[in-house]
Amino acid sequence: MSFPSPTGGSAISRSLASPRALAAWALLGYAALALFFAFFLWLLPNGGTFSDRSAGAGFRDLFVIAMPILAVLLAAYVTPDLPLARLMTLVAMIEYLAILFFGLITLLIGLGAIFDRVSNVGQFFAALDYLFLGFGALILAAIASYICFRAYTRLGGRLPSMPS
Repeated sequence: MSFPSPTGGSAISRSLASPRALAAWALLGYAALALFFAFFLWLLPNGGTFSDRSAGAGFRDLFVIAMPILAVLLAAYVTPDLPLARLMTLVAMIEYLAILFFGLITLLIGLGAIFDRVSNVGQFFAALDYLFLGFGALILAAIASYICFRAYTRLGGRLPSMPS
């Protein structure tokens, strides 16, 4: 069995030749699919109210939050850098933008559904759990997004400048 040379071919074929690159793209792809389906399961009616669906939306799932940063760590912080590491970090930053935006919106909308059901001390602590762990997940996503941004700039990427 022969494998393609890591030095020949296009950047995409060189990038996909290593197991590290395949793992990084798989992590980014799975996170993108999870966010895609979380978005449509949140918007489309399926028997619950909109605030109930917001409370259970999967935008703040820790596994989804962890996947893009793991891909960036594999691509940009394990030497040598992968050929498409900058593109991977850009994709990860876009995924974190979606996680932070929709995660905050669904957290705030879901507060109504969660705190509406509070009738005893146990449910009160469950509502506090929803609130504090939801914000904690968003803080973790913001930290991971910052790490992705640092990797992006270290790899030569830059944000577009504003016209004056």
